[in-house]
Formats: sequence, C-alpha cells, structure tokens
Amino acid sequence: MRFLLVLVLPWSLGACLQTPTSGNSSHSSSNGEQESADLPATAVDFTIVQNPNADEPGMGLLTQHIEVLGLGIYAEADVEDAYVLHAAHILAELLDNDEDGEVDDQALWAELLAQKAMVPMFNGEGSPAEEDFFDNYRGNGVSAVLYNNEIDPSRPGYWGADATIEEIMHTINAVGHTTVYPDAFGLEPNSSLLTAAMDVARGGQFISHPGTYPDGSWYHYDDTTCDYQCMAIEYLYWAQVSNMEILNDPQTCSGIANEWEPCSRELLESMDTLVFELITDPQYKLPQLAPDGTYAPSP
Repeated sequence: MRFLLVLVLPWSLGACLQTPTSGNSSHSSSNGEQESADLPATAVDFTIVQNPNADEPGMGLLTQHIEVLGLGIYAEADVEDAYVLHAAHILAELLDNDEDGEVDDQALWAELLAQKAMVPMFNGEGSPAEEDFFDNYRGNGVSAVLYNNEIDPSRPGYWGADATIEEIMHTINAVGHTTVYPDAFGLEPNSSLLTAAMDVARGGQFISHPGTYPDGSWYHYDDTTCDYQCMAIEYLYWAQVSNMEILNDPQTCSGIANEWEPCSRELLESMDTLVFELITDPQYKLPQLAPDGTYAPSP
C-alpha cells in the first residue's frame, strides 16, 4: 500500500456513468400504476473510456477512466478492465451503501467533488505511470492508490487478496470525512473522537511507533514508516471493515492478529466501544454494509 495525505487534482472530472436499466418487463397494478417493488435491481453498466485529462501533469500514462458519481477512476493501460470496473463498483457501493440510487452523505459527497477525489490504479509499484504520477501530480484528492496485483473481484475486500475496499476507503476518509467532520475524524493528536479512541486501542498516545505496544492494546500497527495520521486512517479502516464483517473468518482473524484483534462486529463492539459507537453513529452516515462488488441501486 502506498498511503498519501496531501495531494491536489487541478482538473474537472468528466466521463461516463450509465444509469442502470432492467431487462425485465415491468408489472402494472390494476389501477395502471407501476409496481416498482417487482422490478429487480440491475447492476450499473459502468463504461471504461479514454482518459479525458491525459494532458494534465502526471496523468498522461493513465489511459483508462471511469466516472463514478462524479468522481474519477484512472488506470494505467495494463490494469485489467475487470479490475477497473471492480474499483468503480466498490467506490459506488461505499458512497451509496444502501444502494437506493442516492449518495448517503451529501456533505461528504460535496467535499469529495470539491477536492476532485480520484482513485489511481497502476500496473505495479514503481511502474512508469506511477513514477510519472508522483513526480508531477500535485493536489488534494488522493490518499491511496491501487495496484493490479492486489485486486481480486471474486473476493471483495478479502484480506490478502483484494485491497480495493481498503484503498478506496482511505481516500474517502482522508479526503472527505476528516474535513467534513473534523471533531469526529480529525487525524491530529487530541483532535477528534477517532484519535481519542485510537489512543485507547493502542494502549497510549504514541506520536511515532513505540517499538512495543503495551499489554492489553488491540491495535498495534507495526509499520514504522506510518506516522500518527497514517495510523489513524488505518485504524478507521480496520474498525469499518470489522463492523462490516469482512474480516470475520478464522484465517483472516489469525493473520491480522499481530496488527488488529477485534476482527468481527461482536468483538469490535465489546473490545473497542469508543470506535464502534463512532462509526455506527447515524449522524456520520458511514457505510455499514460490506460491498459485494456489484453496485445495483434499486429502481
């Protein structure tokens, strides 16, 4: 994972989100009104188009583009089409988590649009497109990137297989939530409910990696290059996917225990009450349901 906090996107996003259509004929009631409940939800038919912003700094080698609810997915040529489409569906599901056709949090959406949030996808770490992007792109709309070898549409968000939910969630959180709800999701020490909860989960307030975490802590991120803000973004991700039950299987729970212990909603609620109450507070409208990789809003 390559995690960023401060970047800018100096262009207008454009392109091509197609509205869902149903191949099934509609049913009518006796009074002639359409019975919408009988219409099945149909997956949005996202379309990959040529990057309309290829002449912008850092964007020339990102040849593929999908617009998702006004936000951009940009991918290097060798990233598989199925992976680009997978990222589009995950982004849409995180923003419209109940899939009713409306973004759940309009204030968050407005901020993401204002910052021109985007998801860059590269063929691999250190690829020509990635080097060009980081050498030339300046802005405020990206917090993480995706690589071709860390995507598996058949297992959305599954630990060790598909990083799509994690990386897109990082950008939504860092670019959107931290600004819209700073008292809840600010990343600086002593700035928010999130960091207060994290200090408890780590067994103390550690501005840098403590080397060894205290007994009784349940969040012990071991990347020494990850600063306090980075730790907070990772913590928010772990809490959300635990609440979504994405991590709740024996192999995953065992595999991540050195970093994160409450791998299920039940464990999160009992072990980390502060962050559980934060991420399930309806005023913040965080996604509660695990994306399945198919955005199919109800008609």
